[in-house]
Amino acid sequence: MKTFEYSPEVRWSDQDMLGHVNNARMITLIEECRIRWLHETEAGSLTGGGMLVANQSIDYLLPVMYGPELTMTVTVKRIGSSSFTVHTRGDQSGQKVFNSDVILVHIDRETGRPAPITEDIRSVLEEYVAEAG
Repeated sequence: MKTFEYSPEVRWSDQDMLGHVNNARMITLIEECRIRWLHETEAGSLTGGGMLVANQSIDYLLPVMYGPELTMTVTVKRIGSSSFTVHTRGDQSGQKVFNSDVILVHIDRETGRPAPITEDIRSVLEEYVAEAG
C-alpha cells in the first residue's frame, strides 16, 4: 500500500480564540492535502476534474496547534462504483491529532450526474487502499 504525506504550512492566523487551529481552516488544510495527492497521482486529470465532495468528517483527537509541524497522510478506505473514500490522518508532535474521511463522487462534467469510476482511475486508487484492520 502506498501513502501520500504532506505537511501544510499552519499559519498564526489559522488559530481561533482558544489557541488551536480553527475547524473551518482544518477542512481547508485537509482539502489542500487531498488536491496535492490527486495532482501527484494524476487521478484528478484522469477524472477530467469531475469530482464532487459528497460527505466529509473530521474526528479530532487532540487540538492542532500553531508551531509544531503537522503531517497529513492520505490513504483510500473504499472504492465503490462511482465514489471513493479518502482517509487523511493528521500527526503533530508525535501524536495522532485527527482522522478525516471524505467521500468523493466521480461525476460526468456535462450532466453533473454520478459516473462510473474507470479502470484507469480505479488502478491508481487501489495502490492507496489501506489494509483492513
